[in-house]
Amino acid sequence: MKTTIKFLTYSLMILAFVCTTVSCEGEDGAVGPQGETGDPGEDGNANVVSVLFENQTISDGDTVFDIPALTQEIYDTGIVYAYVTVTGNDYWEVLPLSIGQQIILEIDKIEVGKATLRATFTQSNLKLRFVLVEGNDVSGINFGNYNEVENYFLN
Repeated sequence: MKTTIKFLTYSLMILAFVCTTVSCEGEDGAVGPQGETGDPGEDGNANVVSVLFENQTISDGDTVFDIPALTQEIYDTGIVYAYVTVTGNDYWEVLPLSIGQQIILEIDKIEVGKATLRATFTQSNLKLRFVLVEGNDVSGINFGNYNEVENYFLN
């Protein structure tokens, strides 16, 4: 039994050595023919705007930020993200911002052209970033009908 195990062990070691020294050698193959050009794709929905406010002071209560890029279309079908950092930090924090179980900074209201933040503290030297993403109105699509969904997204 011991002889069989030794034989198998040595055989596997030799096989592994031969495979690693032989399998990587040889000529590179020739370059194949150029493939056909694919159909040009449609541009996707990547209408994203980032609005930065530097050196801001947030006061306990509501603070309104005028954001002209927050259009009716974004208000109706898009989304708004908000981030905050203290000037000099190398990271951003996403709103709502909380300490423990208490929210200390959040978006209270979004309107066309402005956003209102609500805070439970006062802090200066802040940077705020609002990321505005346009959406698509898909309310007329029957998502229970595969063909209708496929037709919408492919056309």
